Amino acid sequence: MSNRSILDRFFPVKYDFFLLLSRQAELNSLVVGALSDWLKNGGDGKALLEKYRAETDNVRMELEKNLVAAFSTPFERGDIYLLSVDMHKVNDYTMSTYLSMTDFGVCADPAINRMVAQLKDGADLFRDAVADICKHPAHAEERIPGMRSSHTEIEQIYRDAMAELFAGGDPMHALVLREVYHHIKDASANLNYSVDTLHRIIVELT
Repeated sequence: MSNRSILDRFFPVKYDFFLLLSRQAELNSLVVGALSDWLKNGGDGKALLEKYRAETDNVRMELEKNLVAAFSTPFERGDIYLLSVDMHKVNDYTMSTYLSMTDFGVCADPAINRMVAQLKDGADLFRDAVADICKHPAHAEERIPGMRSSHTEIEQIYRDAMAELFAGGDPMHALVLREVYHHIKDASANLNYSVDTLHRIIVELT
């Protein structure tokens, strides 16, 4: 019997961290999905983004409260915290993308549409992987390459779009669009950090 199993017999895990992380990952996907839908269909994207963000804040606060109170956790305490924090940053940068576009009057161009589509693919895969880590960690690991591929594609789209912008001769327009591009890129970077932590958890559980 492993040390983890022995510990669980005497100090059973009281809080369902798998459930809380899965719910946060689901809301993560919904936030990115709301931005994607707004780019495609318009409307009041802010209301839906703020609704999901508020729900995410509640889940994160509950998770952190339980993390402090829990005697034992199903995997490393620091990884639970880090995974939640990086997911939250994805939401922050997704919201910043929307606010920058509306505040600066930026219309979606092909680069924005492609980057957000890739971000949504990555967030959806991440949601499914987190849902699997409790009972099927091997299935979760199968999604890791797809999530990393989404981030790599966003990085390439960003570089290509920036090169085109600064070759266009309108530096002010380039700076405004760079602000939007960079928020999407930062959302993707933090999702990728989340993937790193998730992979470490999967290795621990398998």
